[in-house]
Amino acid sequence: MAQQTSSIPTVMIDERYVDRFQQNGWTPDELGADVILTSTFDDEELELWFPDREVSVATEYGATAIVPCDTPVYRDDPRTLRVETVRDYAANLANAIPRLRDHGIEPIPLVKGESPYERDICYEVFDYHDVDRVAYYGVQYFSYGYRFPALLERIQEIAVEYDPDDILMIGLQSENLLPRLPPAVSGAAGQRWLRATDVGSEPAAVVVRQYEQWAAAVRSALSIGQAPLDAYFPVRGWS
Repeated sequence: MAQQTSSIPTVMIDERYVDRFQQNGWTPDELGADVILTSTFDDEELELWFPDREVSVATEYGATAIVPCDTPVYRDDPRTLRVETVRDYAANLANAIPRLRDHGIEPIPLVKGESPYERDICYEVFDYHDVDRVAYYGVQYFSYGYRFPALLERIQEIAVEYDPDDILMIGLQSENLLPRLPPAVSGAAGQRWLRATDVGSEPAAVVVRQYEQWAAAVRSALSIGQAPLDAYFPVRGWS
């Protein structure tokens, strides 16, 4: 068993960077951490990725889990285009999920779609494959202004529509905002830790200590203060 070199139990990296990690010898064993790969990166590069490649990369690297098959679905696209894109995404998921599981890799699929009908295309695949942990990518809600209320509403909708056991929130790690999300949100990933730890400008021991302090605050934010779903929709009659 490799010696654990970090007190960080889980890391998430873009699957496009796996080659770089391997070249530097940064395997999951050497990192001493579970690795979640993600396909949430630039649209232009996504064109180079497909289920076969994702399964191969995740398997070879020894990933614990993966957020696979990301496909850009834009709010401003015509509805017919969005539906077609989500269907393509769902088909890729149906291809990848059983193959990933065959290799002991947990798929954590993204919920895609702007409307309940579009998201239901994803839910059908999730149901068929007994998916109980899903992910949502929220960076776009902060790229051009502050749209947390819209993100909160979307996560609430997903929690009610599909009722997953866990939701991994990608792109939001604010200790102040996480407690406002539904209790199904049990994990948060993003780049806020870079600012919180001064990585690159402090010694490694200092960075690790700062990360541990910041991560504890995030875990606390995820475990307390989250309102039950019936608090979100009292007027609409959700239960």
